[in-house]
Amino acid sequence: MPEEIKTKVPTKLAEFIDKLTEEGFFNSRDDFARCSMEIIAQLYGMAKTSKKGKSLLDVIKDNGSAQKVATKVQTKPVQTQPKPIAKAPSQPQTEELTNVEYDIIDLFAGVTFEFEDTLHAKYIMELMKMAKPPVTKAQFITILEGLIYKSKLEKGEHNKKTIWKIIDRY
Repeated sequence: MPEEIKTKVPTKLAEFIDKLTEEGFFNSRDDFARCSMEIIAQLYGMAKTSKKGKSLLDVIKDNGSAQKVATKVQTKPVQTQPKPIAKAPSQPQTEELTNVEYDIIDLFAGVTFEFEDTLHAKYIMELMKMAKPPVTKAQFITILEGLIYKSKLEKGEHNKKTIWKIIDRY
């Protein structure tokens, strides 16, 4: 049975959490609080979530200390057309996966099933490590649903919570 933790936060922080919830990054204040606690637990090396015996803090320090050599290269600017987001077709697709879709499939490393909220929190954590901005939770779910039509994932429910099952890794 889950534990309940209550806390008071400054009004400014509560307003920020509400804004993120309205924008679809989180379902509720509770969802934000749970995701935040998971991130802090990973940061300080909670045993079940640490990476190869390192806390996330160690991983960030290791990545920050690696020096990158930058060289100036002459490049020509390229204009691209934004790719429209297509609605999910009724038939399974065999087209190539996008980088984001591969990243999401990689989140299933070592597991077959994952709760939707946990999957989203893992995705945000991975992007934080790479210093990339995340997509909204609504966009994340749209990508998951697109993977259903590419015959990579299945969607289910357990105890009134959405779960995702990987059926084909690559």
